[in-house]
Amino acid sequence: MKWVLSVVCNLNLLNFSALRYSRCLFFIFSALTLFTVDPKTTKLAMGLDSVEILVNVENAFGITISNYEAEKIATVGDIHWLVWRTLQGRQSMRCKTQQLFHKLRYTLATKFNVPKETIELDASMNEIFPVANRRLLYHKLEKELQLKLPPLVLPPGWVVVLLLTGIVLIIGTGVISLVLVLRFHYTRWLYLLPVLGMLLTKFISNILDSVRTGFEAATLYDYARMVLTLNYGTMVQENGTNQKEVALVIDHIIADIAGVEIHEVTPEKHLGYDLGID
Repeated sequence: MKWVLSVVCNLNLLNFSALRYSRCLFFIFSALTLFTVDPKTTKLAMGLDSVEILVNVENAFGITISNYEAEKIATVGDIHWLVWRTLQGRQSMRCKTQQLFHKLRYTLATKFNVPKETIELDASMNEIFPVANRRLLYHKLEKELQLKLPPLVLPPGWVVVLLLTGIVLIIGTGVISLVLVLRFHYTRWLYLLPVLGMLLTKFISNILDSVRTGFEAATLYDYARMVLTLNYGTMVQENGTNQKEVALVIDHIIADIAGVEIHEVTPEKHLGYDLGID
C-alpha cells in the first residue's frame, strides 16, 4: 500500500497528461492483483520506474503506447519491438531531437558526472557542463557521442572586447584612410587599411580560441537541435530511422532510469526480475 501511495503522491513530478494519469491508475490497480497471482506467469508489474520509462520512450519517439500494449511488456526486447513496429515508415525532427537529448543526457551523467536531476530540456549547458578544462572535456564529449558538435563561443565579456577591437581596427582605420587620402592627398593605397584591420581582427579572434568556453544555445533542447542540424545527414537515412538506433535509444532510457550500465540492458532481460525495475 505504501508503494501505491508513493505513485499517487508523485504523479505531479512526472508531468502526466490525462492519458498518462489514467495509465498510472490502471497500473496501480493491476499491480494490486499481483499479490494473488503467480509471478512466473505474469507480465511486468508497472511501478513508478516502469511508468517513467514508458513516458520517456513515448516522448523520445513521439508515439503513444496504449495500456493494452504496455500490459504485455515484460522484457527490454518487448519494448524494442513495440516501438519499432509503431515507428516503421515514419520519422520526425521532434523525434530525433528527443532521441538525441536522451543520448546526451546519459553521456553527461555517466561520463562527465553531471547530476542526472540537472539535465533537463530547459537546462543551460553553460550551467551544467563542467567549467574546469571545459574545452578539453568538450572534445571528449564529441568523441563519446561520435557526432559533430557546435563550436564553443566567447563569453559575453570577451565578445564585447572583440567587437570593440573590430570597430577600432576596421571602422577606425577606414575613417583615418579617408581623411588622409581626401584631405591630405596621401596615396590611395591607404584604402587598404580597413582590410588590414579585418585581418588583424581575425588574427585576434583566433588567439582568443583558448577562452571560447561558452555555449551559444540557451537551453539543452536548443543545443540538441543544433547538434541534430549538424549531423542530420548521418543520423537519418532516406527511409527513416533504423531498428538498431531505436533499440539503442530505448536502452539508454532504461539504463538511465534503472541506474545500470548500458551493457547490462539486453533484449532478453526482464525489466523486473533481471534489472530490478518496479
